[in-house]
Amino acid sequence: MTTSLRHRQSLPTPWRVRNHPLTGARLIGPLTALWAGVAAAQTAPSPEPAVRTLPTVQISAEPLAPDELRSTRPVTVLQSPALERNLDTSLGGTLAQQPGVHSSAFGTAAGRPVIRSQDGPRVRVTQDGLDTLDVSTLSPDHAIAADPLAAQRIEILRGPATLFYGGGAVGGLVNITTQRIPTERLNSLTGSALLSTDSASSGRSAAASMRGGAGGLNWTVGVFDRTAGDYRIPGQIVASDPDSRARRLPNSFARGDGFAGGLSYVGPQATVGVAHSELANRYGIPSEGDVFIDMKQRRTEALSVFERPLPGIVRIRATLADGNYRHDEIEGSGEVGTSFRSTGREARVEITHDPLAGVRGVLGVQSRDRTLTASGAEAYIPSSRDRNDALFYVGERALGPARLEFGWRSESARLRPDQATALAPRDFSLNSLSLGLSLPVAAGYRVAANLSSSQRAPVIEELYANGPHIATGTFEIGDASLQRERSLNLDLGLRKTSGPVRWKIGVYANRFRNYVYGRSTDENGDGVADRVDDENHISNSAADPGAGEFTRLNYTQGHARFSGLEAELSWRLVGTPYSVRVFGDSARGRIDSEGNVPRLSPTRAGAAVDIDSGPWSGFVSVLSVRGQQRVASLETTTPGYLRVDAEISYLLGSGSGRSARLFVQGRNLLNETIRPHTSYVKDIVPQPGRTLMAGVRARF
Repeated sequence: MTTSLRHRQSLPTPWRVRNHPLTGARLIGPLTALWAGVAAAQTAPSPEPAVRTLPTVQISAEPLAPDELRSTRPVTVLQSPALERNLDTSLGGTLAQQPGVHSSAFGTAAGRPVIRSQDGPRVRVTQDGLDTLDVSTLSPDHAIAADPLAAQRIEILRGPATLFYGGGAVGGLVNITTQRIPTERLNSLTGSALLSTDSASSGRSAAASMRGGAGGLNWTVGVFDRTAGDYRIPGQIVASDPDSRARRLPNSFARGDGFAGGLSYVGPQATVGVAHSELANRYGIPSEGDVFIDMKQRRTEALSVFERPLPGIVRIRATLADGNYRHDEIEGSGEVGTSFRSTGREARVEITHDPLAGVRGVLGVQSRDRTLTASGAEAYIPSSRDRNDALFYVGERALGPARLEFGWRSESARLRPDQATALAPRDFSLNSLSLGLSLPVAAGYRVAANLSSSQRAPVIEELYANGPHIATGTFEIGDASLQRERSLNLDLGLRKTSGPVRWKIGVYANRFRNYVYGRSTDENGDGVADRVDDENHISNSAADPGAGEFTRLNYTQGHARFSGLEAELSWRLVGTPYSVRVFGDSARGRIDSEGNVPRLSPTRAGAAVDIDSGPWSGFVSVLSVRGQQRVASLETTTPGYLRVDAEISYLLGSGSGRSARLFVQGRNLLNETIRPHTSYVKDIVPQPGRTLMAGVRARF
């Protein structure tokens, strides 16, 4: 093995699953302590809370911007205070307790959302509706170039969003809304700030933003900074090695900072604006000894909206993002082992027309162009240029009280490897269709259905990978002849949309043709994945199980099918300061002739009780995750766990729009060993143990 490759820990063997009850002394204790503390602190009984009408939440990630309740597809919108209580270092960690959403959890610094067991290039992440223009889909140790601290709200579209965002969104979409370019007139100065510290990593976080304007000219500015050391873990590092115990996970530190500013002019018929942001992250790779990533991105966005520019045209909206991204993977010696550089641009134009024959619609064009270069020891993909161009239309029509939605998208995807590699370029023509219906079936009840046909082009690592991928411990080999991936997707949902008790339940089924996946090889048929060195030389695992640092992984295609169930209930207890939220999800996924898909999302059930009484507020939440026994060939099982979180906070003053809320929050209060099955490194990188956080959230 060459000296340029890093030492990594060996993957462990399976271990025993633990079961946890949902009730009992371990749960009752934290619940009782929190509510007793709140009751004792109140000096007078609070007035009976009035029944509140929740505001309509529009979905900005969809061109027609339907509200959350009328959408034909499953949607979750996370904003304050729910967003604040779930804030984590990574986007995946922030969203991991939403129905159908898990995290790839490469430590805490890097974690992409996993939606319905789909991850990587099948889940699109956008910022203000435009691509993040990073390289986070290439590897689970690559962090998304968008920090949750900068988010005003986050929208999650579960299931295919290919109609609006292309073949890469066949699994789902996460849109981070920053509001850096104001689209409404601001006539006063407002802002927010956050200061917090935590015990698990001895870390601290700080963020602040301000918005203001006059006469239609608006501005925004925001900054954030976070620092975290190696985080505490409950026990052993390697699941199969009882001797690998440590108080902290080595090389799990994370640091980041960023700033952003935006300007806009909002007139009677036009809005124009521009924003610029810079982000820097430096974080350790816990699976690779003392290796860390140093990442930076500069991003510029532009927006223009014209109201009633022509007869028959309601609105023309144009957006543009330009990104310059780089990250270096730095060895313990200080030398750069591998470098990635990405420069790209994405533009969208959406034209909304007046109703024609009762149909209101949006015609759009989208173009994305990126140049990617990779060099060094872990440059297992070639440098390349890829471009996507698309034309799409989305329409809706009212059918009495029902809402019918339909649309199509035609897209071309072109991938051009560096000519020096002599690899063949690939071109793909992709088409997607969708039909949805949202129908009230009784007072306060609505049923929704969505049927879509989607296509996805293989990405660069699936086509051209050829080399060791140290972060995941694999030697990846692409297949330049892979065909486009096709899927047929059905979503059915029933929602109760009014009253103190509201709920939604949904089922889905996806059928894939030419599903692209990585398959471990077993050439000698001994039931053990082939181990190879950094030159792809195989070792006989039966005779010499210690030889070969990497598991050989070939990208191939086959038929696959996925199905699942998602449910959520919220209950505001009228006449009390309490509210309850319950959710659960379960997923199945199989590849024909292969068995279960790798890293299948486990079954979960969760519940939370909130209190909002005068200046006091708080919550207790319980998440029960079942051990995952449905594993792919040559994959280890994962034990379940019970996670208990809680928070108590106190509001200091709320006059003249100014307020400050002091809070103390506990995460994983039972100090459980948490190894998400959706993580590539679950067996050697546990999540943080018991964590106490304290801080202040302020608004003015």
